[in-house]
Amino acid sequence: MERRAVIFVSHADAGALRLAGSAALAAAALGDRVDVYLFGPAVPALVAAHDADPEEPGAALQQARTVGECRLIACSASVVEQKVALADAERTLDAVVGWPTILEWSAGVTDRFFF
Repeated sequence: MERRAVIFVSHADAGALRLAGSAALAAAALGDRVDVYLFGPAVPALVAAHDADPEEPGAALQQARTVGECRLIACSASVVEQKVALADAERTLDAVVGWPTILEWSAGVTDRFFF
């Protein structure tokens, strides 16, 4: 059976981004399929962290994508609300989706973490 973890990130402060990144890295390294859903100010923070210094708070979430099966997924309403250019979001993240898709893709996952 495939192990899955879902991480919801709605804060862009350094502590929240580092904790979310640590959780994503650990789960991906253990072989879990990890979906990280980004909301509110976390969206521009992760878009900005795409080419950031590895010491930046959001860098660990970007790094988790290289360690294992980890996707960074932005809420489409947050992309609009935070005025992130859709082209930038699509270039740096794995998907931009609405709430129906978020609910469908995260359904049944018991390992859920919120930052």
